[in-house]
Amino acid sequence: MESVIKDQLLSYLYSKKLISKQQHAFIKSHSTVTNLLECTHDWAVSVHGGHAVDVIYIDFSRAFDSVVHTKLIYKLSNFGISGDLLQWIEAFLTNRQQCVVVEHCFSTFIPVLSGVAQGSVIGPLLFILYVDDICSICVGSNIIHKLFADDLKLYSNIYTTSDSVHFQAVLDRLQQWCTDWQLKINTSKCNIIHFGHKNNKYKYFLNGSPIGAPETVTDLGVDVDPLLKFDSHINKIIKKSYSRIGVLFKGFATRDAQILKQAYITYIRPVLEYASSVWSPHLLKYINSIERVQKYFTKRIPSLREYSYPERLALIGLEPLEVRRLKTDLILYYKSLHNLIAIPFNDYFNLQTNLCQTRSGGNRLIPSFCSTNRFANDFFNRAVNCFNALPVHVINSPTIISFKNALSSIDLSDFVKCIYLK
Repeated sequence: MESVIKDQLLSYLYSKKLISKQQHAFIKSHSTVTNLLECTHDWAVSVHGGHAVDVIYIDFSRAFDSVVHTKLIYKLSNFGISGDLLQWIEAFLTNRQQCVVVEHCFSTFIPVLSGVAQGSVIGPLLFILYVDDICSICVGSNIIHKLFADDLKLYSNIYTTSDSVHFQAVLDRLQQWCTDWQLKINTSKCNIIHFGHKNNKYKYFLNGSPIGAPETVTDLGVDVDPLLKFDSHINKIIKKSYSRIGVLFKGFATRDAQILKQAYITYIRPVLEYASSVWSPHLLKYINSIERVQKYFTKRIPSLREYSYPERLALIGLEPLEVRRLKTDLILYYKSLHNLIAIPFNDYFNLQTNLCQTRSGGNRLIPSFCSTNRFANDFFNRAVNCFNALPVHVINSPTIISFKNALSSIDLSDFVKCIYLK
């Protein structure tokens, strides 16, 4: 029943375009990656233009458990949800009880007076509708907000001290919004990153407490630093992957290459590839450091030790990690071009004219001017030339599946060389 209700709600919300474009959680075509790509690109563009940017990360305390049922129903009614559907949701939320179970022993049941049921089908959707109007705090300002469920970040270009003062005023409005809707900010876990060499590093406050400014901030699983170099993130995932390889070979008695390969694909490679389009390196030392993890893994398989790395990959059926990162970029380009992902193509890419398309035989992108290597390595710039160099039949693939299949038939090793600064 919950799934039916959720589908009805989403259909209505999509048709009326009621969900904020800044929310990237639990929404079709949205993800942590779309959130991160949009944000890091905005910051990179500003820094590339010589501007300062302040980014403030807001941490809510037990946000999902703090939703007030009566206020949620009020907000749902403002979305135009009414009648039997609203009554069903209200009944779903109320008269719930919970207890603690320890070794088959049950505590006393107590009523659940707030919160959306975590683990339920409809709970996450109800939560994002509850916080949807947080955008009201930014009305009339140049502050941008991005959401992933209860993960909120606010950012803005800072030109003068008055911009920082204005940002503080928005934070004050956020605090009032939280008071009105009974969500609590955990000020000790809120952080700020100051981007740009000309940044005055203004001190911001929440509830009278200064917002911390650590060297890096973990943003939806990716460590972000003030220079957008992602060195810390790369080093962290490399260390974590080596540790998991050690656990893998200690925990598995088998040395069968295909079984170990499957364990690697499931348990280790995702660590090295999560959100790679956000942090993909352009420096040879980091490219090689990441690749060495896979080299090390394949070398530890007894039946492959006597072969070279390319031979080991061919025998076990793996690709170089740098090739896989390029594939990921190209697939996201295709998805953006065909509106399959929440990265509006016209906002981030420029398509050549119809005349040029006709001459080249397919959609081609216009590269941006990049005066620095770091900006050239931004996702929206990094693989443009590679995308344009793809054969016509690949670029013109009618579906994402056919595009992926066509990519798999191409040796992308030479394409990689045109991306990264060696």
